[in-house]
Amino acid sequence: MPEIRPVTPVLGAEVANVDLAKPLSNAAFDAIHDAFNRHSVLVFHDQALTPEQHIEFSRRFGPLMVHVFAEDLLEGYPEIYRLSNVVVDGVRQGRPDAGQYWHSDLTYEERPSLGSVMHALEVPAVGGDTMFCSTAHAFEQLSPVMQKILEGLTAIHEFGHAFGRSNTTSIGVAQETLDRRPPVEHPVVRVHPATGRKCLFVNPGFTVKIKGMSDAESDLLLGFLYRHMTRPEWVLRHKWCKGDVVMWDNRALLHSGVGDYDASSPRHMHRTTIEDVPSG
Repeated sequence: MPEIRPVTPVLGAEVANVDLAKPLSNAAFDAIHDAFNRHSVLVFHDQALTPEQHIEFSRRFGPLMVHVFAEDLLEGYPEIYRLSNVVVDGVRQGRPDAGQYWHSDLTYEERPSLGSVMHALEVPAVGGDTMFCSTAHAFEQLSPVMQKILEGLTAIHEFGHAFGRSNTTSIGVAQETLDRRPPVEHPVVRVHPATGRKCLFVNPGFTVKIKGMSDAESDLLLGFLYRHMTRPEWVLRHKWCKGDVVMWDNRALLHSGVGDYDASSPRHMHRTTIEDVPSG
C-alpha cells in the first residue's frame, strides 16, 4: 500500500511504495485519491512512465483535457502537453518558460481543471523548481468579514491575460489561439467538492478583474489576495528530480514555475490535465 509522508503542515505529501507504471489496485488508488484531496500536492519519486501509462493513471481521476496550444502537444497523444526548452533540429519540443507566474491551470475554461499530473523527463542540474500555495488555507486565514465579502463576488478569467504580462513566456501567441478562449466568469470562492473547504479561485495569470468593480477597486482587492495567498511561510517549493511525477489540485492551490535555470540546461516535462466534472 502507498505510504503517505506530509511535506509541510499546510500542503504537500510524498507517496512511497508505488510504481505508477503498473495498474493500481482499487485500495491503492483510493489511498492516493484521499491523500490528493487532503494534501493538494503529491510527489512520486523515481517513476518511469510511457505516455500510455501517464494517461492511464491520470484518467482514473477523470476525463482529460486537451490544451489550446496544439503545437505543444505530444504527437499521437493530445492529452499530453509538453513543457520544454529542448530544441531538436531547430524544432522546439514543447512550450519553454511556461507558467512562470502564479496561476491555476486552465481557469480560463468554462469548466476548469480538477488537477494536473506532470512527469519530469529531463531537469536542470540547478533551478527550475515549482512553487505551490494553498488557496484553501489562505481563505481560512482571512477574517470572517473579508470571507463574507469575497463569497458574494465573481471574477472574470481570460487566457490571453497571461500573455500581456512581461514576466511570462517569451514565445509569441497567435491571435487566433487567444480568440479560441473568450473570457469566462467564476466565483471568487469555490467549495472543494471532496473536502468541503472554501478556496479562493483567482490568480494573477488568468484573472482579469472582479466583476462589477472599477479597475482601481479590483486591482486593490486582487493585489491583496495575491500577496496573502503566496506568503512565504505557506509556500511549498518542489525541487524536481528526473523521474518525479507531481500531481496537484487546481481547485485548491496556485503554482508557479521558477525561471532561474540556464537556457542550455534541459528541462523537459509531460503534463496531463484532468477535467473538473461536476458530480451528479
